[in-house]
Amino acid sequence: MDCQPTKCALCGVPSGLKCAGCKLVVYCSPEHQKKHWRKQHKNECAKPYEIVQQNENAKLSRNEEIGRFFLATERIPKDTILFTEAPMAIGPKWNLAEYEQRSMTVPCVGCFADCQLGLHRCEACHWPACKPDCPGLENANLHALECGILRFGAGPKPKDDPEAVFDYYRYDALLVLKCLALQIRNRQLFDQMMQLESHYEARKGTPFYKEADERTVQYLLKNFLNPLKKMEEQQGKTVLPVCDAKTLHKISGILEVNAMVIPLSNGREICGLYPIGCMLEHCCMPNCFYTFNCTKGMKLTFKAGRDIEKGEHLATTYTHSLWGTQQRREHLKTNKYFSCTCARCADPTELGTYLSALKCMGIDGNSCGGYQLPIDPLKETSDWKCNQCPVQIEADQVNFLLSKIGEEVDDAMERKTSVKQLEDLISKLLTFLHPNHHFLLQLKHTLIQMYGHFKGYATNQLSDRILAEKVDICRQMTKVIETLDPDSFRLSLYAAVVFFEQQSALIEINERKIRSGAPGSDESVQKNYNEALHCLMKGKKVLVNEMGTQQGKILLEKIEKATEEVETIIMV
Repeated sequence: MDCQPTKCALCGVPSGLKCAGCKLVVYCSPEHQKKHWRKQHKNECAKPYEIVQQNENAKLSRNEEIGRFFLATERIPKDTILFTEAPMAIGPKWNLAEYEQRSMTVPCVGCFADCQLGLHRCEACHWPACKPDCPGLENANLHALECGILRFGAGPKPKDDPEAVFDYYRYDALLVLKCLALQIRNRQLFDQMMQLESHYEARKGTPFYKEADERTVQYLLKNFLNPLKKMEEQQGKTVLPVCDAKTLHKISGILEVNAMVIPLSNGREICGLYPIGCMLEHCCMPNCFYTFNCTKGMKLTFKAGRDIEKGEHLATTYTHSLWGTQQRREHLKTNKYFSCTCARCADPTELGTYLSALKCMGIDGNSCGGYQLPIDPLKETSDWKCNQCPVQIEADQVNFLLSKIGEEVDDAMERKTSVKQLEDLISKLLTFLHPNHHFLLQLKHTLIQMYGHFKGYATNQLSDRILAEKVDICRQMTKVIETLDPDSFRLSLYAAVVFFEQQSALIEINERKIRSGAPGSDESVQKNYNEALHCLMKGKKVLVNEMGTQQGKILLEKIEKATEEVETIIMV
């Protein structure tokens, strides 16, 4: 639980002068209150919501682990800007996948553009850059923040060993170093960051702590911080007052719990730390969403995703909306240190989508046509029961089956799977899973894009059967999307792809009907054109908040072009 603040929000000295608006921050003087208002608090105060400090003795209405939350104090219309804020620090993702750790294409340390190892570099610290004069290299909020510390590194040895190069340039450690370096430029900001939740004690002994120690903490100490400390001792001056292993672990925990993923227009992802943004609570059916402005210092903007009534908690989501309940809850418990008990998690059918349901094998192999669902989805060890017959299966059996299926799906998504292989895998999994199962949706979303774009599977090469199946798959996926994201602010790109592929198949079906001159086809042709145009209109609508991403811009261009073509046909 968070305790009532007793220190000045600007300078940190013991204080008692409360903000008259929210009464949740204190100041040592009116001067510091004015400075903090201009710097930060104007984004927190005098809004259609308030930050509620939960009393330890009060009865919580949603989640026992909520300490403070945003509460709507009046009705908030959809798309209302709730607040904007600049990041404390931004940098490469702290949780790079293994293939990203071994890539010759890396983010420029100045601007995060793609660059090649060994081509250009920062002249001061020798880390890879897109060009020697990249403006970001001199930016105090970007590379200049950590460059002076990276200069203490000796560089990869031997230089002709690729593994030594990868081991030296650990981009997943840079954001931790950037956060540590905040104390050089702005000690108050650093102290504010260190007050964010790190779950330091809870992380001890976990794989995350061990990995952070080996890959980040010891790496930074050995290569940069220990040499810096040695220089400080020799010259009798202090550059970094705090740079011990415990602080590095706390920063690692703060990033793990609070950092937000920022999609760049070049398709790369980085991470940012936003002190207000990380305060919003989680819900698997949120009412808020956020966007990043990549042209204005990665400024974060939080908006109302739907109309929010007075008295509602403002919530975003920390997971993917198309993950199953087990996946979402495990991710939250492991990475965010709390268990979600929202209405979606508590519903075995996930609001009627059956996103996690298994096909019941029935008694003695005689299928009953029902589906296995968790008896208590809020209990990790819950057994599963069929919704049509008495058959039950144990949690261990379910976990084993889903683990094996998950491995097979991951493998198919990572390697260059052919259309036939993907079709066969989907057919195989339909034996075990509900058609809407999240594993199948993942594969189907890929398949509808392969139909029409892969060699030998161009739209005009698809059989009538495949075209009809593609349309049916898109319609089924749309039902799931509209249930889990009814206001179109969480699955925008995903949904836009479905709408675009659906209309392309409908247009091809129409062209074939027109060419065949089949009697009585006029009505169905007009119906298909109307459905195709409706798909394109929905695609445009859901992409409104994706214009900061490269994928969103490219997709919108395709949808606008297709819209013109369909409208021209209809007018004729």
